[in-house]
Amino acid sequence: MKTRRILQLLACIATLVVLIFLLLPSLRRPEPPENEDEFVRAVCSSCHFFPEPGVLPRSVWRAQIEQMALLVGTLPAGSAVFDFDVEAFIAWYESRAPERLLMEQPITRVEPGPLRFARRSIRLGRASGSGVATVGRVGSQLVVPNMALGSIHLLSRATGPRLLAQEAGHPARVSVGDLDGNGLDDLVIADLGNMMPTDDPTGRVLAALQLQVGEYELRTLAHTIGRVADARPLDIDLDGDLDLVVAAFGYLLEGGVYVLRNESVADALAFRPERVTNRTGAVSVIPVDDLQPGTGPGFVVAFAQQHEMVSLFLPRESEGYEEHVLYRAPHPAWGTSNLSAADLDADGDIDFLLSNGDTLDDGVAIKPYHGVTWLENQGAEGFRAHPIGRLYGAHAAEAGDLDGDGDLDIVACGFLPQVELPVPANAIRLDTVVWFERDGDAWIPWEIESGHPRHTGVTLFDLDEDGRLDIVAAVNRAWDAAPVETGPSLEVWFNRGNAASTGSPRPSPSGRPRRP
Repeated sequence: MKTRRILQLLACIATLVVLIFLLLPSLRRPEPPENEDEFVRAVCSSCHFFPEPGVLPRSVWRAQIEQMALLVGTLPAGSAVFDFDVEAFIAWYESRAPERLLMEQPITRVEPGPLRFARRSIRLGRASGSGVATVGRVGSQLVVPNMALGSIHLLSRATGPRLLAQEAGHPARVSVGDLDGNGLDDLVIADLGNMMPTDDPTGRVLAALQLQVGEYELRTLAHTIGRVADARPLDIDLDGDLDLVVAAFGYLLEGGVYVLRNESVADALAFRPERVTNRTGAVSVIPVDDLQPGTGPGFVVAFAQQHEMVSLFLPRESEGYEEHVLYRAPHPAWGTSNLSAADLDADGDIDFLLSNGDTLDDGVAIKPYHGVTWLENQGAEGFRAHPIGRLYGAHAAEAGDLDGDGDLDIVACGFLPQVELPVPANAIRLDTVVWFERDGDAWIPWEIESGHPRHTGVTLFDLDEDGRLDIVAAVNRAWDAAPVETGPSLEVWFNRGNAASTGSPRPSPSGRPRRP
């Protein structure tokens, strides 16, 4: 009798567990609001900040809502997203969105700036052209990955241009680190695998190993992952060798962040992939150590797509990684494009420069909220966002003391492949490379270039070795309506110092007369 009661009790418990399991999704999901506006807001803020209708023009909302509906279908079962009528949502947004986003006046000053620059277009010779994704520094050289042609070039004043590799796929970025421990810097190459958006696992991480001084050999370290936008060396496990952290942008469904653990033995270079998150849209990754006191090694990742956020990842003591969100953009159309690091307030910790200006997702070139933001590190209080300035299509920004006054200035570049070249002479001036001069707590915007929005990368580098930082911008015409592969790879503005010393006004670096 006692045994029968125990069995009956167990059966009741099992039935109760099944009922709870079946009812759990509905228990999690509250009743949808009856008010239409509240219902739209509830649905459209379930996985990101709510996008107001005014952030995009009327013509693109259909594609955005249909894409959102696709993504909702991929969320885990039980997610707090209500069923919704796609056509009704499209009508709601289209009835409230503007016909077009207004183009505001240029942000740069009309008068000549305090520095003189001499502009020069640079061609890198064989297997080069105008499909350069980014430009970086390797010691006393620049490293230039050609996204369209798959080539990697080095450039210095002493040696001129040098072709390093021709089979790098579609390289987006190159970083530096001694992967094999031979005392020579190797190059880590982030290969998209496909320039066009796709969820196919086309991405790779390559290394150009420097076997002897100036002699490199190309190796594949990881493959068949989402389109790789960035890859950086760091010793995440503090075992004395360099691991890699990888930002796989992917597309809508496939992508993420990976750590490649260095498990090399003797001369056999080997890395074991470890997935940190499957969140798509990773555009930049920055290794850090004690970003906040006592946190140890980790990495900061900027995410685009609908996520539009910056997060710090720290390894847990057992396994996996702990994520700390440092910044979230105000809406999912923000267009995060790049993240760089600099101690802008000279307080001894790392701050970040966030660029938002991506237009390849919806094709809208003019968005008044595009520009550059300083994420100030306030220690235990987190990060505070300060707007530096607006720039249509802002795609990269880097800090450096351009005018030699002891503080860090910022130079940013813009990329708008929808704008046809040449820009009509009677059109409003479109700033495309801007110097934000630091003046106390203010940032004074000076035009470096206008009318050529084809720059996806920029760096500050003393190319002519005269003691002054020059401005070097990548030229990228791979997404033009008719792609342009030939032509200059870089535009360089050689810094000639204080304009006042010449006794004459500085001419417009763009070559055009200055006008309001």
